[in-house]
Amino acid sequence: MKTILCLLICALVGAAVQFAGVPHGLLLGAIVASAMLVSRLRFTPDLRFGLEYVQLVMGIATGLMFEAWDSDTVASILPSLGFLLLCLSAQIAIAGLWLFRGCGWNLKDSLLAVYPGALAAVFDLLESERASSKVIVVHLMRLVSITLLVSLSIRAGSDVPASASTALNPGLLLTLASLLALCILLGRLLLKLGVPAPFMLTAIIATAAYVKMGLLQAFHLPGWSVDFAALILGVLIGARFREISLKELVRHGGAGLMSVGLMLLVAAVFAGVAAKVLGSDPFTLWLAYMPGAIETIAIVAFSGGLNVVLVLSHHLVRMLLLHFAPALLVQARRWRENV
Repeated sequence: MKTILCLLICALVGAAVQFAGVPHGLLLGAIVASAMLVSRLRFTPDLRFGLEYVQLVMGIATGLMFEAWDSDTVASILPSLGFLLLCLSAQIAIAGLWLFRGCGWNLKDSLLAVYPGALAAVFDLLESERASSKVIVVHLMRLVSITLLVSLSIRAGSDVPASASTALNPGLLLTLASLLALCILLGRLLLKLGVPAPFMLTAIIATAAYVKMGLLQAFHLPGWSVDFAALILGVLIGARFREISLKELVRHGGAGLMSVGLMLLVAAVFAGVAAKVLGSDPFTLWLAYMPGAIETIAIVAFSGGLNVVLVLSHHLVRMLLLHFAPALLVQARRWRENV
């Protein structure tokens, strides 16, 4: 009951902020309302499949855009992925050095705080079980900062399809049901294998395959499904504030903001260079090179009518690389120790 009430309050606040003309007000309003509710009432909303829903919706929305893509388009992305790898290395080095030298953090906490991937992967690398409060503060500041920045920088586009243009006949309903079932089954399989953002990844690939086979011609997700995903994501982000106290937020917030600012600045520099070399849009590349918040960036980029496929392809590569690289390093280190 508390969760339903929380969703209703966040929806009302988000709708009011959206009505006031704030870009992506539903998402931002839900974050603020959720953060205040969980801080005052000391409870966590029970959204068991909330993140999975967000990943499925944005994965399907992205997969539907593959209709105009071909092998030449895919080949044009590959050079940008090279810039992404260099950008990630620079982000970790510069922001980590700031925390290590400038703020006096130890090396482990500095690495954990600036690592632009899943924390669980870094725990494996460092053979640690948990992060300190300062690390959690930095990751939360990064998530909230990126969310606020991209939401206020991108206005909702008028050319974004808001509803399905095809009647929901029995054949289409059966196709959609099979697509959802396939995404859920494969997503759960990838989840067990430890793949990050598994449902978004499977939804993108499966939907793109359906589109190429002509099974989803002229179909678009209804606008309410994307709006509900934004609401759920806002509640989930706001609920993260329950993990830290106000004292910890004030104590480590400055260092967190500075490290996040450095990472975003590095991303902007690499995006500018890559845009000149590749002839691409620098703002879209900046979104692609950002160090996290894939669900938020997906929703905002989709609502703003940007090249979501380009942006998410980079983020999925980033997440897969940074998730599995530590595990491979751990295995290599253990292999050397046993030799």
